[in-house]
Amino acid sequence: MSRKVTLSKIILSVILTIIFLIIILKLTVVNTSKENVNSEKPITEITLVTSWGGMDTHSFQLEKIISDFESKYKDIKIINKSRENDNFLFALKTDFAQGNDPDVFGLWPGTDIVKLINADKVVDLTDVLSKDKTWKNSFGENGLKYNIYDNKIYGLPVEVIYEGLFVNKDIFDSYKIKIPETYEELKTAVKKLKENGIIPIAYNSSPEGSYLYQNIIMKLGGEESVKNPFKGDKIDSVYIDAMKYMKELYDLGAFPTNAFLLDDKGRNNLFLNKKAAMIVQGSWFIGEGAVSANDRSVDLVPFPNFKDGKAAKKSIIYGIGNGNFHISKKAFDDSQKREASIKFLKYLTSIDVVKQLRDSSGSICNIKGLERGENGTLIMKGYSLVDNAEQLIGPPDSYFERTPWENVVVNKFPNVLEGKITPEEVFDKKNMELCK
Repeated sequence: MSRKVTLSKIILSVILTIIFLIIILKLTVVNTSKENVNSEKPITEITLVTSWGGMDTHSFQLEKIISDFESKYKDIKIINKSRENDNFLFALKTDFAQGNDPDVFGLWPGTDIVKLINADKVVDLTDVLSKDKTWKNSFGENGLKYNIYDNKIYGLPVEVIYEGLFVNKDIFDSYKIKIPETYEELKTAVKKLKENGIIPIAYNSSPEGSYLYQNIIMKLGGEESVKNPFKGDKIDSVYIDAMKYMKELYDLGAFPTNAFLLDDKGRNNLFLNKKAAMIVQGSWFIGEGAVSANDRSVDLVPFPNFKDGKAAKKSIIYGIGNGNFHISKKAFDDSQKREASIKFLKYLTSIDVVKQLRDSSGSICNIKGLERGENGTLIMKGYSLVDNAEQLIGPPDSYFERTPWENVVVNKFPNVLEGKITPEEVFDKKNMELCK
């Protein structure tokens, strides 16, 4: 009997020992797991807003850049909220107005960024750059100056843009039409193209479609009228005169019959599919999703001159594009987001990353050592356009408040072109109060 009791005790003891060991083992695994979790850095999310979304030529490259960055910095997650150009600015301003400030965002120089700076929404990067001289010195001074307000640096520019007249040279050659250098030659080309069933100019009544109007303003008024559109409570007369030239082109049949219904993609496709002979566009029109850099059937020339125009003959619209990056004050005030935002901005403006952006479009870089690429006929023509320009003049819409530019100027174009209102009525006293 005693042997049985002893054996039972031994078995019970072994069972209890095994159970104890299992519990210890489980606790060890759990604690080790907790230690591993606690040892990992928390994920910091950074929101990015640019106009490089949708069908933009930089869209694909931006996604790849973000993926590569996240692979390198596994504790940072980039939330890309980029949109296409026409939807971009309204959404960005709405985000700021509603307190949903993005952490890093792209925005060209002009009245919109000045307003955000004055509202203390954008961080002064002067001290950040002074701590990293190599980073600061990587930017071209001519581009950096566009971001200096009250001797403080608020943005980092990597993309220089220009605008010009893109021409389907093969169409002009087929009908023996001269590529226009003057407005009179432009009208002659429009008439001949119309006679042969070709849409002369791919145009639509959108903000991007207004590049045609803006180039007319630039050639008529020169730098002075572009930079100073308001004369007291009135608009500079060239803005009215330019609308009258647009009306003349419309009456000649220069634009698509459905111009007021076309979206930007539809307008661009008219040119890309050889249904339209000309389009006024920017450097970003060269690259993925747009005209191929090696398309020898396309030419790029300055917009035609006007007999009494004040701009030099080879003047072009030129400036800093959306590859002009800022950090919001809200992000900078959060120590964790500040560090992550600076890391991302350094990566985004690094020479290797900017080279990817440069090689995917016709834009010129503002990073030293990367100013010029070597690929693509049209890219080289863009460089030539800039090199031979007698004046480099900023985009007229950057000297307006963007909302009134779109609501007062762009949206009223159909009525002006159809003769329902006059250009003078567009810029009447009431509308001028909205624009200024």
